[in-house]
Amino acid sequence: MTNIVRDPAHSDGAPTIEGTGIRVWNIASAYEHSGYSPDEIVELYPALTLEDVHTALAYYYAHIEEFRERSDDAGAAEPPA
Repeated sequence: MTNIVRDPAHSDGAPTIEGTGIRVWNIASAYEHSGYSPDEIVELYPALTLEDVHTALAYYYAHIEEFRERSDDAGAAEPPA
Protein backbone atom coordinates (compact mmCIF):
# COMPACT_ATOMS: atom_id res chain seq x y z
CA MET A 1 0.00 0.00 0.00
CA THR A 2 1.32 3.40 -0.99
CA ASN A 3 1.30 6.20 1.56
CA ILE A 4 1.59 9.93 1.07
CA VAL A 5 3.56 11.59 3.85
CA ARG A 6 4.62 15.08 4.92
CA ASP A 7 7.86 15.64 6.77
CA PRO A 8 9.02 19.20 7.46
CA ALA A 9 12.61 17.92 7.44
CA HIS A 10 12.30 16.69 3.84
CA SER A 11 11.01 18.29 0.63
CA ASP A 12 10.02 21.42 2.56
CA GLY A 13 7.13 19.48 4.10
CA ALA A 14 5.51 18.90 0.71
CA PRO A 15 3.46 15.72 0.32
CA THR A 16 5.69 12.94 -0.99
CA ILE A 17 5.37 9.28 -1.81
CA GLU A 18 6.66 7.49 1.28
CA GLY A 19 10.14 6.06 0.93
CA THR A 20 10.90 7.85 -2.33
CA GLY A 21 11.12 11.57 -1.59
CA ILE A 22 9.21 12.17 -4.84
CA ARG A 23 6.70 14.98 -4.45
CA VAL A 24 3.06 14.53 -5.32
CA TRP A 25 3.33 17.82 -7.23
CA ASN A 26 5.97 16.32 -9.55
CA ILE A 27 3.66 13.43 -10.43
CA ALA A 28 0.64 15.69 -10.89
CA SER A 29 2.64 18.10 -13.04
CA ALA A 30 3.92 15.29 -15.26
CA TYR A 31 0.35 14.05 -15.68
CA GLU A 32 -1.58 17.31 -16.02
CA HIS A 33 0.89 19.71 -17.56
CA SER A 34 3.22 17.47 -19.54
CA GLY A 35 0.58 14.98 -20.62
CA TYR A 36 2.35 11.83 -19.46
CA SER A 37 0.22 8.76 -18.78
CA PRO A 38 0.61 6.93 -15.45
CA ASP A 39 2.59 4.21 -17.25
CA GLU A 40 4.94 6.83 -18.73
CA ILE A 41 5.41 8.41 -15.30
CA VAL A 42 6.54 5.03 -13.96
CA GLU A 43 9.14 4.99 -16.75
CA LEU A 44 10.26 8.52 -15.77
CA TYR A 45 10.49 7.58 -12.08
CA PRO A 46 11.71 3.96 -11.92
CA ALA A 47 11.46 3.97 -8.11
CA LEU A 48 7.67 4.22 -8.43
CA THR A 49 5.04 1.60 -9.10
CA LEU A 50 1.83 2.20 -10.97
CA GLU A 51 0.05 2.07 -7.61
CA ASP A 52 2.32 4.87 -6.33
CA VAL A 53 1.43 7.07 -9.29
CA HIS A 54 -2.30 6.48 -8.94
CA THR A 55 -2.13 7.14 -5.20
CA ALA A 56 -0.23 10.40 -5.79
CA LEU A 57 -2.76 11.52 -8.39
CA ALA A 58 -5.68 10.62 -6.12
CA TYR A 59 -4.07 12.63 -3.31
CA TYR A 60 -3.49 15.57 -5.65
CA TYR A 61 -7.10 15.65 -6.85
CA ALA A 62 -8.45 15.18 -3.32
CA HIS A 63 -6.40 18.22 -2.21
CA ILE A 64 -6.42 20.22 -5.44
CA GLU A 65 -7.63 23.44 -3.82
CA GLU A 66 -4.73 23.34 -1.37
CA PHE A 67 -2.27 22.83 -4.24
CA ARG A 68 -3.83 25.69 -6.20
CA GLU A 69 -3.76 28.04 -3.20
CA ARG A 70 -0.11 27.30 -2.54
CA SER A 71 0.70 27.72 -6.20
CA ASP A 72 -1.07 31.10 -6.26
CA ASP A 73 0.72 32.21 -3.08
CA ALA A 74 4.14 31.15 -4.37
CA GLY A 75 3.66 32.28 -7.97
CA ALA A 76 2.68 30.18 -10.94
CA ALA A 77 6.24 28.95 -11.54
CA GLU A 78 6.64 27.60 -8.02
CA PRO A 79 5.31 24.13 -7.14
CA PRO A 80 3.45 23.96 -3.84
CA ALA A 81 5.45 22.96 -0.79
